[in-house]
Amino acid sequence: MDADSSESEVQSSRLGTPPRKARKRHYEQKYSKLWEKDKEFASWLQESTKGEEYFIVNHVGDLKKLIVNVCSDCEIAKEITFEKTKAQAIVTNVTGKLSHTELVKTLQTEKFSLIVDESTDKSTTKHLALIARTAVDFNVEDQFLCLIPIVDGTATALHNACKEYFDKENIPYKENMIGFAADGANTMFGSHHSLSTLFANEIPHLFMMKCICHSFHLCASYACKTLPRGVEDFARDVYNYIQNSPKRLGDYQQFQSFLDIKPHKLLHPAQTRWLSLLPVVKRL
Repeated sequence: MDADSSESEVQSSRLGTPPRKARKRHYEQKYSKLWEKDKEFASWLQESTKGEEYFIVNHVGDLKKLIVNVCSDCEIAKEITFEKTKAQAIVTNVTGKLSHTELVKTLQTEKFSLIVDESTDKSTTKHLALIARTAVDFNVEDQFLCLIPIVDGTATALHNACKEYFDKENIPYKENMIGFAADGANTMFGSHHSLSTLFANEIPHLFMMKCICHSFHLCASYACKTLPRGVEDFARDVYNYIQNSPKRLGDYQQFQSFLDIKPHKLLHPAQTRWLSLLPVVKRL
């Protein structure tokens, strides 16, 4: 009897357990039919069959015209036909690799500058992006060089990744590399041990430059320290007071409708977004 009663109590408790609350999904941009009416998008954008979250950038027609114009004396090129799958394969496996090969050949013989940035994608995989700036016949170009997956984000690891790539492609970076640019993070531009100091030890004549946008942000941040902090605290308090309460958020929306004001969402002064305080204050 005791076992039966205990089982019934467990079942009743399970039946009385409220269902789990659905997690709030992050906002994702979905496809809009209005985009097709825009002259800037109509010729190359269309909806994917995978769903509203997917877009298709259609440059198949432009690629066909490009091939015909480049190979104007070739009858095979004039009769070539392909759709999106083959066009993607051509860009990925042919034109993309050819562009990379030509860029590597240029870096092997010409002077260049290196632009570096580190990022982490949605799968929490770190990447090191390398951009090469070349000046051949007074024609300055910035071209994507490669994206290197990395595990360790230290200065030594980043330097080893760059060095291994240059060695693999036979690029004499110690002789041809004349400039280096990156953001102002300690890993990139620390005064004692960073990627810039490691490159500078190998290349004494290397010209180094921090990201201008990052520098402007730091200047603005330090300048704002002389101002009263009450403005920033007030902006954060207003956001936290209203945004975290559905009732207050509803009252805020009703207040906007009552005053016939265009509905706006409250902005939050983010730590990771540069110069975000000014739009927040203007919105208030």
